[in-house]
Amino acid sequence: MSKISEEINAKAKQSINDSFAAISWKMRVGGLIGVGIFCLLGGITGIWFTAVLSKPLLRLRDGVEEVGEGNFEVVIPETGPKEIVQLARSFNSLGHQLTDYISKRDFIRDTFGRYVTQEVVRKLLESKDALELGGDTREVSIIMSDLRGFTALTADMQPARVITFLNRYLGKMIDVLLDHNAVIDEIIGDGILAFLGAPEPIEDHPVRAVACALQMQTAMDEINLLNVAEGLPRLEMGIVVNTGVVVVGNIGSEKRTKYGLVGSQVNLTGRMESFVLGGQVLLSSSTFHRVSEYVEVRNILQVEMKGIPGTLNLYDVRGVHGPYQIKLKERHEKLISLPEKINIQLWRLRGEVVLDSAKIAWITHLCETSATVIHQGELVKWEDVRLSLLNEKMEEIPGLIYGKVMSTENLEDELIKANISFTSTSIEFYRLIEQVLDKINRER
Repeated sequence: MSKISEEINAKAKQSINDSFAAISWKMRVGGLIGVGIFCLLGGITGIWFTAVLSKPLLRLRDGVEEVGEGNFEVVIPETGPKEIVQLARSFNSLGHQLTDYISKRDFIRDTFGRYVTQEVVRKLLESKDALELGGDTREVSIIMSDLRGFTALTADMQPARVITFLNRYLGKMIDVLLDHNAVIDEIIGDGILAFLGAPEPIEDHPVRAVACALQMQTAMDEINLLNVAEGLPRLEMGIVVNTGVVVVGNIGSEKRTKYGLVGSQVNLTGRMESFVLGGQVLLSSSTFHRVSEYVEVRNILQVEMKGIPGTLNLYDVRGVHGPYQIKLKERHEKLISLPEKINIQLWRLRGEVVLDSAKIAWITHLCETSATVIHQGELVKWEDVRLSLLNEKMEEIPGLIYGKVMSTENLEDELIKANISFTSTSIEFYRLIEQVLDKINRER
């Protein structure tokens, strides 16, 4: 190869080397710039992607915390990547399900609570063993109330009016019982059986039960004001309170169960109820001895009960002091001699059954709560009777009176003088009492 060729070749090689070096430097610079741009884009993409993910995840976290605090109505925005949207949608669906569950649970609790007391409902909902049959031995105070002569008073009423009449009374009584934490065992017609001291222990259940019974009696004044205003009969209620040991728990079978109590003390309370008059609160000896320092006793009744030997004392309570301050309104209970006797008809009753035909009798002494009656025929102490007024022509006047024979005395000519306490009076007779007593007082 000639010298010229070698120079040309050398120059060509140098030119190639210079071009390669230039290209290599540009490639390195471009690579660095590309890597920088890629990193920058990656960083920006990472920041954007992190923001897109973290914000909805933080919302989900906050939503979970709110649910934990009891807010089941929280809603998470369904935005972001597909997976986040699905997660938010599932969370919101869970919230709706929980809200629906709570709503149904509250409905069941409130509805069930109309049939049994809220304390019992709470126990059933909170404990899986609460529905097991069986019970515990517990000391409780039992309250039993009953309207005097209600069945006969409402015999001629339309059914819808009877229910309205009865629900007014029951509504008020139930409010008072629940205010004193009583458990309502049964409502049978116009009768109520309730108790205090279970399922939750109540240390002062005897005095609280007495206060509850007195409060129920005072509530009758409000009920009767409404009844009289609507032309309905006045109601008289008797209440007894007894304290004793019973078995309390779930009674029945797997198909039908009730939370209630059984035992001899329940039977004793039922027997006591047959001696109580309208407007009275009678205590058994066991209750009285637990509350004697707090109560005001008007009278002590000595009674004999079927199946129980000897006599028992029942205490007619008019007020309670100490932790509770309740007193029954005083009544005019002193019998006043009438200037003219009031003619009446009298029927003897056994339960709701009339024992014999009507007999003519006369009222000679009268007060708001009782009367002295002269009657020709048999009358027995503690017997229930029904009376109706007669006009001057010996015709029956609308309206019935129910009472209980408190004492009897034999007179001449086979006549009997009886002291009868009213257990229920018609509006007509109640107004007659007011007119007669008002006239006598004015003449004095």
